[in-house]
Amino acid sequence: MKRRDVLIDLGLVAVAALDGVLGLYTTDLLELVLTLVGAAGLLLRRRIPLLSLALALPALFLTGGPIASVIALYTVASAATGMVWLVVATAVTFLGLGLSWDTFTSVNDHVLAIVYATMTSGGAVALGRLRRNQSRLSASLDELRLARADENRRVAREAVAAERAHLAREMHDVVSHQVSLITVQAGALMVRADDPEVVETADTIRTLASTTLAELRQMLLVLRADGPEAAPLGPQPTLRHLDEILHPADLEVDARIDLREGLPPATQRAVYRTIQEGLTNVRKHAPGSHVTVTATSTDTGGVQVILRNAASPAPRPDPAPTARLGHLGLSERAHMLGGTFRAGPLADGGYEIDLRLPAGP
Repeated sequence: MKRRDVLIDLGLVAVAALDGVLGLYTTDLLELVLTLVGAAGLLLRRRIPLLSLALALPALFLTGGPIASVIALYTVASAATGMVWLVVATAVTFLGLGLSWDTFTSVNDHVLAIVYATMTSGGAVALGRLRRNQSRLSASLDELRLARADENRRVAREAVAAERAHLAREMHDVVSHQVSLITVQAGALMVRADDPEVVETADTIRTLASTTLAELRQMLLVLRADGPEAAPLGPQPTLRHLDEILHPADLEVDARIDLREGLPPATQRAVYRTIQEGLTNVRKHAPGSHVTVTATSTDTGGVQVILRNAASPAPRPDPAPTARLGHLGLSERAHMLGGTFRAGPLADGGYEIDLRLPAGP
């Protein structure tokens, strides 16, 4: 119960009790006690309104003090869900109020008593039902606000989906076109070149461009999808795919992979993506340098991946354009799996990536 409600109830009890203490309707000790009991019963009006009214009625019939009974009737009217108990409570209170009239010496006295009882009990019931309707309307407004908020979120999701579809179309028109041109040019270079190294390099470029184009189209399908089943993702890389990236033609890589069987798929993907990102960064920032890759299982069943490259043997080229999000993505992936990710330069001019993941389930 809120503090405000407690203070209101204590104030009502005090008013009803003051009625008995001042002796406005009481002439002996019994009537005083009944009035105080009816006043104290108001403390139960929020939890057990009918009991509160029952405790107030004896004082109404014996002393004519209406304060506690009228307040209790108001509470019954505001809380009652069925009409039977409300009609009974109103009728009993009406009878007590009518009998509390001082004298019945004429017809006018009877009429005044009926009018007094009707206005007092009817007013309490009317205010109680008004309070109940107000509460129900307030609850309905809250439901409408929630429904409106849900509708706004739905509209926002639809707007995002539409924008994603628009971006997917733009990406397909621009990026895939450029990648396709790279594939065509690399194929043409393979045909015209006489140097075997140039042919091998062109073939590598063509293969990487074709793979990139396939992955791009898969991501575009995801962007255009309206639901989780509309465009399922293709097979995700695992440890079995490491050989595809550990023997590149343009890098000298010494790899030692000694990982236990049965690693969780998420852990396998983290290992693969870390090595892939590390080799890509070597191509960008230290082409031609020697790379060592070590992926081992720890004594506790976890995984440690260390990728280290030496300083570039040639002058460092201009860095390729990058969004600098690769390491951030790897760090977030490691943290989601409960591990750590560290990357930084070495004293000899090289660079090191260190991934550590705990044992999976």
